[in-house]
Amino acid sequence: MRQRLFRIVLSLAFFVMTMVTGMASEPGQGTETDKKVLTVGLFKYVPDIQAFETALTTQWKDIEPDVALRFVDWDCYFEEPKSDVFVFDGLYASQYIEKGLLYPLGESIPARSAYPAWTLEQASSQGIYYGIPQMVCMDTLFYRKEDPAVARVQTMQQLYEAIGPRKTQALLPDRDEGVIADFSLNNEMKYYNILQDHTGEVVPVQAMGDVQEDAMQYLKELYAMTGTATGRYDDGNEFTRAEWFAQGHGRALYAYPEAMSAIVRLGQGDDTDVKAISSCEHPDVATAYVDYVSISSRIPADKVEAAKKLTALLTSKPFMLAALKPASKEDVPQYLLAVRQDVMQELAASDPNYQKLYRHLYRAKSWHVMAGTKDFAAWEAKVGPDIERDLKK
Repeated sequence: MRQRLFRIVLSLAFFVMTMVTGMASEPGQGTETDKKVLTVGLFKYVPDIQAFETALTTQWKDIEPDVALRFVDWDCYFEEPKSDVFVFDGLYASQYIEKGLLYPLGESIPARSAYPAWTLEQASSQGIYYGIPQMVCMDTLFYRKEDPAVARVQTMQQLYEAIGPRKTQALLPDRDEGVIADFSLNNEMKYYNILQDHTGEVVPVQAMGDVQEDAMQYLKELYAMTGTATGRYDDGNEFTRAEWFAQGHGRALYAYPEAMSAIVRLGQGDDTDVKAISSCEHPDVATAYVDYVSISSRIPADKVEAAKKLTALLTSKPFMLAALKPASKEDVPQYLLAVRQDVMQELAASDPNYQKLYRHLYRAKSWHVMAGTKDFAAWEAKVGPDIERDLKK
């Protein structure tokens, strides 16, 4: 999910355009030959999308053998839903609901008790659910077990006090210096993430104002720990920085949970620990991203019941375990985090590194969901140059 922030920012202009012009896709409205076909748009920014497609196709045959699935290549960060059932970043939930794009699922959802309460709020409105949570993602600090000073930190401020700015400016930091983080794009969104943590609000009013110096300071500290060459490097591979860390570079890695797959693949899983730290000064608050499964409001009436079954399957325990567990003992897990607690408990019991993610990320914080607003694009364009200028100081 390294591309998540990149896609979010590039998509903002698209949402402004669609809200002004009214342009939108027409999901679910095919020809007569499509009557027994459900179109599906999965969240594509995962290490192994094929595992999701295979698990879904296999299990769906036992539920509705007479209804075929057709996977649609779509990107929730660039276009509105164009399939009957789809998975999307919760950043857009309020916009989708406001624009009437989501089919109401009712006052309850399957296995509601399996989901942490904070993951349900973003995709509901006035007591009605419009989406079911599927996956969760958050900024994660990876560090070596041999480093007790980093193990003790709880906030970005404490991390800076423990590590300090880079001693050298080489692309690959020495083992005893720096935090490997990605500053190649979307620094506005990194700041916005910090601002949400700093204010303790889901959609802080201050996000529409100028850059706040106290919130910006935490981003500058992370940048100082990373260094320009390391932070700005971009080869298009979301696991490059995790590989650097696994190869012995840097004192810590600041990335998404699935970076664990590269670390384990290179044989460093046992020697690596993880934790969730606040990106600001509040140790118990942090921002997470949640992906939801929803049905298009434009779905034909004769497909609704099948679509509800598919939505339930996409968030079910059997499906999530089949998609997230490796196909064989030789394979490395994706290390994505399911929202369902029962799924995470089983993954944790099956793999020691999933156990770390479950204990130190999933259960670690009072999370709140990253949320956007319809005027976010204008704010991003306004503050972007200021943020880049401040980082270079």
